Amino acid sequence: MPSAQQRETEEPEGLLMSRPGADVRTLLQAIHSSGISNLSLLHPRGKVLFAEGEPVRGVFILRTGRTTVSISSSEGKLVVLRIAQPGAVLGLNSALRNAPYNTTVKTLESCRTDFVSRSELLELIEKSQPAARAISQILSRELAELTERARSLLLPQTANAKLARLLVEWCEEAGANKSRTIEIARTFTQEEIAHMICSSRETVTRLLSSLNRRGVIRVTPESIVICDRTALQKIAIG
Repeated sequence: MPSAQQRETEEPEGLLMSRPGADVRTLLQAIHSSGISNLSLLHPRGKVLFAEGEPVRGVFILRTGRTTVSISSSEGKLVVLRIAQPGAVLGLNSALRNAPYNTTVKTLESCRTDFVSRSELLELIEKSQPAARAISQILSRELAELTERARSLLLPQTANAKLARLLVEWCEEAGANKSRTIEIARTFTQEEIAHMICSSRETVTRLLSSLNRRGVIRVTPESIVICDRTALQKIAIG
């Protein structure tokens, strides 16, 4: 069972995931219709939902908030594979394989999840074809995202290009107009950003300062303001 304490739903319904993908909606509907006793859980920032190598217990469906999904080497080097957004089904691959969790998932902010045990998930797959199809689509999308992430990390690129590409991705996620500046809240520490681009905190500090001096971005204590998105995209290309 999850280590997080079960909590009654106190937030208004509007605070829950407002626009999950069609496959996640299908899965949630199947869970609700089947009467599975999924746990609604609240987690504070910095909570580890599960760690790499732990015995699999089930899956967490992320309803609100964001988490990091990371792996580590035997030397302790940490790499953030992706930032999970609301609608992500965390631990799904391990649950289906009945294998230890192969990633570590940690909350970046206060999060709400629904937890479904492995046994109940497998029972749902056997009984509900829509749920089985939805899970197949979720796994396919996750594989595509991880492949793209691996490509961005492993292909020859400078740390400067990787950082610029990460900032561009955050701009795209925000859906900002290209002609406008965009303010990105500093949710991540420079150490966490370093883990996302396979670099060091010192390098990230130096690169952010350089971009700031050149007027491409403006770094404040609360945010990173993208001032010249076109220039940032050119740097990202390398």
